This record gives sequence, structure tokens and C-alpha cells, in this order.
Amino acid sequence: MKLKMSELRDCFAGRPAAVLGGGPSLPADLVKLPANCVMIAVNYHAFHLTRADYMVYNDHPDSDPALRDAVRLPKAVLVSPDPTSEIEFDVPVWTGHYSSNTAAWFALWLGCDPVILCGMDCYQGEVVYCHPYSHDAPVFHYPLDHHLRPWIEEGLKLLPHVERLRVMSGPLTRIFPKYEVTYDKKTPAHI
Repeated sequence: MKLKMSELRDCFAGRPAAVLGGGPSLPADLVKLPANCVMIAVNYHAFHLTRADYMVYNDHPDSDPALRDAVRLPKAVLVSPDPTSEIEFDVPVWTGHYSSNTAAWFALWLGCDPVILCGMDCYQGEVVYCHPYSHDAPVFHYPLDHHLRPWIEEGLKLLPHVERLRVMSGPLTRIFPKYEVTYDKKTPAHI
């Protein structure tokens, strides 16, 4: 029996969450997180560096061998509109254009505050992932505006409690407030 999304609303109210993209800024972003974050991996990329409580993916698992393996041998609770999800989407979920859109929505739905986007470099630059990437599909570099558009056109309206969203680094700081790191906290437990 699957968990229902409706039953998870505000289950982590007030606890910080980190939505972990796969961009090259992820290693530097991880060390700045508060110790008690709910860790939400976007696809499988973050597992190269850290653990996660949830893995959110929009793509069909067979679209990428590494994603397929991460779904078959899960290291976290699977969250997806795909039938392989361990959570049933029984409420309207903003899945946007990217798995990171769904992951941000999910963290906000859980009641997390703040929700910190990490490793979200929007596929800019020569290196686009925080780990070696050997998938046969070519990595096509769309202009930055293409990657920002879903966040601006839909996310600002469809993310629950968007005011709780923060960005650690990268291009999304053009849209959402930057996360202010405080150094008076103990060393994060996830590194």
C-alpha cells in the first residue's frame, strides 16, 4: 500500500529541507546546510555525495540506466508521477518541466521551512553534473532562460508557500531569495 501525498501535508512543519540537484555546485552547497535538513534528491545525482530521505524523479526510470538502478534498489523513499513511486499523487502536484520543480513542491508540501535549493546550476557551463556522467544521450545546452521559465511562469504561482523557498547558489537566485548561511550551528550531519 502506497503512502498518500494528502497524508504527508505539513508532516515536517518548520524543519528545513534541502532539495539536491545534480549540478557541479552541489558539493560546496552541501557543506553549508543546517544539520537537521530533510534531504530530497532530485533524481539520483546526490547519491554520489550524500544520503537522502526522498528521491524525486519525473522521468521514466528506463530513460537513464542510473535512474533505473536507483529506482530498482532505492536508497530513499521514491516520489514520482511514475507508477514506481512509493507515494500516490492523490492531490494536484506541480511537476513543472523538471524533477527539481516537483521536488521543490514536495518539500514545501511537507511543511519544510526553509526549503533550500542546492546544486541547481541549470545545466550551464561545460560541466553540468557533480559527478562523471556517461549516459549515451547527448547533453544539449539550452539557454538559461529556458531553464528558468518554468520557475517564473508556473512555480511562483503553483508552489505552496513559495515564500519559504531559498536558493543556496546559482542562477535561481535571480528568482528566489538566497539562503543566508549561519555559521553558529554545528557541523552538518550529512557530510
